[in-house]
Amino acid sequence: MENRHPVAVTLVESPDHFMRGHPESPERFKHLPEILNGPIAPALLRIAPQPAAEEELLRVHPRHYLQALASAAASGQRLLDYGDTYCTPASYQAARQACGALLQVLDAVLDGRCRGGFALIRPPGHHATDRQAMGFCLLNNIAVAARHVQSHGLQRVFIVDFDVHHGNGTQAIFDPDPQVFYFSTHQRGIFPGSGRLPERGVGEGLGTTANVPLPAGCGDQALGRVFAELLEPLVARFEPHILLVSAGFDGHWRDPLAALQLSSQGYYRLVRKLVELADRYCGGRVVLALEGGYDPLALADSVEQSLHALACLPSPEARIGPSPYAEPQVGALLQQAAGVLLA
Repeated sequence: MENRHPVAVTLVESPDHFMRGHPESPERFKHLPEILNGPIAPALLRIAPQPAAEEELLRVHPRHYLQALASAAASGQRLLDYGDTYCTPASYQAARQACGALLQVLDAVLDGRCRGGFALIRPPGHHATDRQAMGFCLLNNIAVAARHVQSHGLQRVFIVDFDVHHGNGTQAIFDPDPQVFYFSTHQRGIFPGSGRLPERGVGEGLGTTANVPLPAGCGDQALGRVFAELLEPLVARFEPHILLVSAGFDGHWRDPLAALQLSSQGYYRLVRKLVELADRYCGGRVVLALEGGYDPLALADSVEQSLHALACLPSPEARIGPSPYAEPQVGALLQQAAGVLLA
């Protein structure tokens, strides 16, 4: 495989986007500077973040939504939905900074400086619809990135979302779009309750959405099979120009918000598979945007593994071992999914 050094990376910690006791906090990132300055550092091109311009956000979010979000931040409003998506006076600028940082990493790939990238950003984005904040998300970072790619003339974008929660906002934005394929693996039966197997897109976008809801506890082996048996043939069929990845690490067995039971080294294998798919089908272009991951040590370990995978370096010794829980059989589920998605 061709050498991929360097990997573009940016870090947006957003320390003032903070609500005491909330799982989506700057505490998540406390080990990440150590990772970026560790053994992986020579493989990285560090990108200084800049906020997204309004015209970049307007490709996804209508002006009235951006104005409402800015107004909510200015007023000090604490909750933006009926759940637990909070907003502080710093939140709108934090969201713009996170989204802009992803676009800068993306530019480093699009202009040939790097062939892969990882935007380590918060707040996350994949639950935000074009006009509604939800699920800790204010702006849909990966959707803005997809439209940014298309503005550069690369029309066929394939989004892979391996966060433990379904990216309902991303799916809703691209459901009718035949040029953007949305593929999600997620734990079934948890927030936000969407992402069922029959959800395949709408109108001209029918067939460019694929959801694989998985049982709790399924672990590394099941996700590896999903990527090999379902994701790869769909990528091959779609022939994308780039892979964009909503990389959530809340499927880790230590994470407090779900129970998919993945391991840090399991994430290494998933990202390495994405690198191989990018090499084979879309000129090596692959960019990851951080979504969830709420155990700081598990997040750092998984990010370190993923950066090594992006750089085509061997998996480092994991700080955290594999899940101590058994993995259920998923053969029947994968057979059913293949019958729907690959027909």
